Amino acid sequence: MIQIREAQIKDAGIILECIKGLAVHVDQLEMVTATEQDIRDSVFAPDTHVKVFVAENEEQKVCGFTLLFKSFSTFKAVANYHIEDLFVFPEYRKLGIGSLLMEHIKTFAQNKGAKVVDWYVNNRNLSAMDFYDRIGAKKLDYKSIYYFDV
Repeated sequence: MIQIREAQIKDAGIILECIKGLAVHVDQLEMVTATEQDIRDSVFAPDTHVKVFVAENEEQKVCGFTLLFKSFSTFKAVANYHIEDLFVFPEYRKLGIGSLLMEHIKTFAQNKGAKVVDWYVNNRNLSAMDFYDRIGAKKLDYKSIYYFDV
């Protein structure tokens, strides 16, 4: 049985493993510069805007995670949530863990008054796109992502 729980500071190492696992999955490991200390200092800071949930099996082994943060819709004048990452270790895929994490996020966001949860998908991550299609997520086709390095 899988349980979803809010991550704690003691989970910093496994959160970093999840981040690196995702980076390997999309062939971008060289982009990961975060350390366990960075995770502790940012994700678990008193003023953090980040929420992390982990999926644990009956042996209390973390099987996957999701990281999200508040966003804001000016059109709806409401705080929403953005999923930065969702990852399930390969050996735990096809067990419904990703769906459980997504349902947990939806419930969490609804309980906080949000109207939308959104996320980006790496174009290389075809399995993620297939997964999101299967769970009924809507694809936004009218925006492009731009950014600055600062």
